[in-house]
Amino acid sequence: MQRKKHRGRIQAQGGGLEASETWNQDDPLTKQQGQNLLDRLKNKLSPEAREQRRKPFEDAERFIAGARGGLDAPQRRSFLGPQGKGVRVDIEIWGGTAFIALIILILVAIWLID
Repeated sequence: MQRKKHRGRIQAQGGGLEASETWNQDDPLTKQQGQNLLDRLKNKLSPEAREQRRKPFEDAERFIAGARGGLDAPQRRSFLGPQGKGVRVDIEIWGGTAFIALIILILVAIWLID
């Protein structure tokens, strides 16, 4: 797979689990795309693993929703579960920008066209 400008990973780890969703694309990742990746990751997990990470997933959702103007790489943020043992959800932005509002992407596209 060719490395694109905007890339990163959202992962669930700890307690013997390692599952992730990645992005690798030409355009910045929107908040909605980020939320979709988080939802896909949640759906990969067993009900027990999801419940262990309920608070970390909620914290990650708030982090994505609260990103103002997007977040530039490199960034890494871990959202820890209350039970310890490294149970967490991580968001890593390896390149480019992530979690922009869709309206910003549209305005940039219009600006580039003019």
